Amino acid sequence: MRIGIKVNTNRDQGYACAYETAKAILKYGAVPVLKPADEGEFPSLDGVVYEDLSAASPDVIISIGGDGTFLATAAEYGDTDAAFIGVNKGSIGFLAQIEEDGIDECIGRIVKGDYKILCRSRLDVSVYSKDGVLKEKGLCLNDCSIGRGAKLHTVKLLLKVDGQVAERFIGDGLIISTATGSTAYNLAAGGPVLMPGMREMIITTNCSHTFSGFSYVVSPDSIIEIIVEPFETPPIICLDGRDLVDFEDNDRVVIKTCGKMLKTIDFNPEGFFNVIRRKIIMRGSFYENS
Repeated sequence: MRIGIKVNTNRDQGYACAYETAKAILKYGAVPVLKPADEGEFPSLDGVVYEDLSAASPDVIISIGGDGTFLATAAEYGDTDAAFIGVNKGSIGFLAQIEEDGIDECIGRIVKGDYKILCRSRLDVSVYSKDGVLKEKGLCLNDCSIGRGAKLHTVKLLLKVDGQVAERFIGDGLIISTATGSTAYNLAAGGPVLMPGMREMIITTNCSHTFSGFSYVVSPDSIIEIIVEPFETPPIICLDGRDLVDFEDNDRVVIKTCGKMLKTIDFNPEGFFNVIRRKIIMRGSFYENS
């Protein structure tokens, strides 16, 4: 078994956690694979292989950092056939399930195949000019958000679902979320929580300047279209927090479910709703006590 390791060195200074992860992988008879850029920085350890993770055909890819690192890893290597899991070096860790004191046990279970696979839906996002020219496209695991830019001007967005006009939105923006992302920005904006294996898409209004601010839950087979109406200050579009492209008047955003789902490793024994309750409550106390 080959296990890739993607490290956020801002979170894991000196590769301390990555080193323990690689040692555990070797202990259980698997091969740890790091990026070529890590060679020379990663502490010397016999048995570590340095290859591009996209070409290395890893069975599993472990991100070391927070949930943001997990999302970035999924974006970079989501086209591989690897299963993904993260070691939590962040604050909460919805996606990065492994805690540092559980690395050895979890690696042992991964090598033995003692886990469940949870397939998570992703969004396929394309931006077209008003003339129909493709400007940019990308994938996201959590959400695609379209919102106000550098100045606090409202945005005007025409929302269509399967060719039908749903509403003309005026406010801070729209959040289009997967089930995985339903517990992130969508939840903060008052949207519903979906169980992570569901494939439906959520459209949640963000600070609507009308009395009709609410969420839509649409079929995984639906096509969402958003027309960016003429603006004074350019709105922004972000995929899992990453800027995608600069908007121009009347650009059209097309969002649909990606055909390839992301495989994630799940060995959480307490269940989804218990995790939600514990970690949402924990978030406030974590920042308060940091």
